[in-house]
Amino acid sequence: MAFFQGDARVKLTTLHSFKGWETRALVVQISTAKSAEALSLVYAGITRLKTTDAGSYLTVINTTQELAEYGKKWPNHRLYNVIKS
Repeated sequence: MAFFQGDARVKLTTLHSFKGWETRALVVQISTAKSAEALSLVYAGITRLKTTDAGSYLTVINTTQELAEYGKKWPNHRLYNVIKS
């Protein structure tokens, strides 16, 4: 129901609810990238990653065709085939 700094549990939220927060481990799921507003939200999401001496971890799950080629340019890109039913 609420976020508290120092609480180690995994949290799932929209980017709108995560506004102003940062974390060193982040998973961003992109399901739409067809408008400037959607792309701005993607940017806002991936910039919530906090740099620390212990390292940071970013996982991006992209299910859009619009960003597929861009994702291939990332150094640790992995492509998984997803079967849609």
